Amino acid sequence: MTGAHGARVRLAIVSLADQMIELLEYQGLDRPSAPAKPFDPGFAHLALVVDDIDALLARIAAYGWKAQGTPQPIASGARAGTRVIYAVGPDGATIEFMQPPLVTATTDPIS
Repeated sequence: MTGAHGARVRLAIVSLADQMIELLEYQGLDRPSAPAKPFDPGFAHLALVVDDIDALLARIAAYGWKAQGTPQPIASGARAGTRVIYAVGPDGATIEFMQPPLVTATTDPIS
């Protein structure tokens, strides 16, 4: 189905926030000598919204994930103020993490 003839495939299905995510790991294939970069044609990644990006980065570092710099705020548009960062895993997989700005409650004066 994927054209990876002779490959062995490990499959995991993860339930996250009422969504199902299928994760595949292809084994037994020749791999490129260097992992793909986020700007390479055909590159794909997953973006996840998180509550505390700094705590998450500290936690995933223990598993070999490396943040690509420091979280940066989006300057304008619909996601202005959202902090974003890419992290690369020990196998070269990339995940983008996004922390929306905190929404502060305002109190309308009662007339």
